Amino acid sequence: MKLGIVQTAPVFGDVQKNLSEMLHIMREFKGKADLLIFPELSLTGYDLKEQLYHVGLTPDSKEIKQVCEVSKEIGVNVVFGFVEQGKGEQIYNSAMMIRDGKVYSVQRKLYPTTYGIFEEGKYFSKGKRVHVAEIDSFTSSMLICNDMWHPSLMHIAAHFNTSLLIGLINSPEGGIGPDVSSSIGWERVGQFYATVYGCYVALVNRVGTENDLNFYGNSKVIDPYGKIIAECPFGEPSVQICEINMHEVKNARKQLPIIRDEDVHITLRHYAEIANNSFH
Repeated sequence: MKLGIVQTAPVFGDVQKNLSEMLHIMREFKGKADLLIFPELSLTGYDLKEQLYHVGLTPDSKEIKQVCEVSKEIGVNVVFGFVEQGKGEQIYNSAMMIRDGKVYSVQRKLYPTTYGIFEEGKYFSKGKRVHVAEIDSFTSSMLICNDMWHPSLMHIAAHFNTSLLIGLINSPEGGIGPDVSSSIGWERVGQFYATVYGCYVALVNRVGTENDLNFYGNSKVIDPYGKIIAECPFGEPSVQICEINMHEVKNARKQLPIIRDEDVHITLRHYAEIANNSFH
């Protein structure tokens, strides 16, 4: 499968301009990519605060239908981030996969980021579960930024046979303080998951400046052995295409069969003890 990572600089709060750019890129890469992946909140920008309530979309919104129409017309599947308007006036930081011209999967962020400079927990509701979606010969999971830093979610995704982990990111420089390099941290996390679980990992960050936030990009695709096979530069929009092959996943998992040997009952037992405050 030909996979494209699309490192964009979303226009702050302007769904129409960001949608127009996404559709343009989809058309540009007709025949060159089977799946294009855009960053977290790629239709809106990040630091919206109260404006979030004015840019929410549903799977039935006309903007989403436009993406479906173009996807069907040109034969390119797409993953992107958006503000989702849920029931009861709840809003979510969500990712959507459109496959074969139809909304195929929606993943809500389970752990909105509320540390360092981030205040998502003041605005976004939390998702409830990890979803998987079939794409070509792969089983994919979409995890959104901070969710990637909760290994339990990747462990769940791995048990659902995830062979392509999609990480949609909005990572600025200095987001959690001067002692932590976000770019190095993301690369380490991605390589760890790829190697341990024998899967491809696509980490798609944005670029551009919003308020005092400077997003650095450096998106990348990592193969099941932890090798970077595609990488976008720091600080500028970029699209990089690479080939991913399920055969490599199968080979990696034969050599390091972590999930084959995993006993989920041990995990469940310990989690139950922790939840009941009886772990010692």
